[in-house]
Amino acid sequence: MGSECVVFEGSSFPMAVSPPASSKTLVLLGNGIYDTEIHYLQIKFYSIGVYADADVCDHLKEWKSKKEEELLDEESGFFEGFCKTPVEKLAKIVIIKEVKGSQFVTPLQSTVRDRLAYADLYEDEEEEALDSLVEFFQKKAWLAQGTTIYLHWPSPTCLQVSLGNESDTSMPSVHEMVVDNANVASGALEWLMGSRSFSPSLLKSLASGLLRQL
Repeated sequence: MGSECVVFEGSSFPMAVSPPASSKTLVLLGNGIYDTEIHYLQIKFYSIGVYADADVCDHLKEWKSKKEEELLDEESGFFEGFCKTPVEKLAKIVIIKEVKGSQFVTPLQSTVRDRLAYADLYEDEEEEALDSLVEFFQKKAWLAQGTTIYLHWPSPTCLQVSLGNESDTSMPSVHEMVVDNANVASGALEWLMGSRSFSPSLLKSLASGLLRQL
């Protein structure tokens, strides 16, 4: 990991990381949070940092002259284009408020399943791959504050998952599970970084960060 970090919501996000089993160095593009209102209180559940190979900008030149608000328009296609770029991406997710593993993965499961079913892409292979991802997190009874989830896409069609802890500044040396179903892996990528991401603050930060580099 690089020595320079951005501190966001109390957690450190290095400016550059090297995922397990990867020869690439990925740079930090933006940060966001997942929060929701409960009993009139805005509760923050986790913070997010998104990384990608710097070459990602070579694939996004068509949006170079756009303004941030144009990229954030769901019809712009910008974030779908970003997700589909054939470069490595990684999300570092740090738990702020303790949640069950099932609580973390259920929104991912329902979103990916529904979108694939709508596109008539949800077959037995997709169900099996998604079930394996759900089972992995369900076995984690609780994700305590400071638990770090690394979602690494060596390509848009493969997802590698590993866990760590915010108190440990090093990346995990190996990934703990792999989702090698292209539809599920890319669906999880769009769940996090697509135009309908659960974290509007992440999209705004990504748009700003990418525009500075385009």
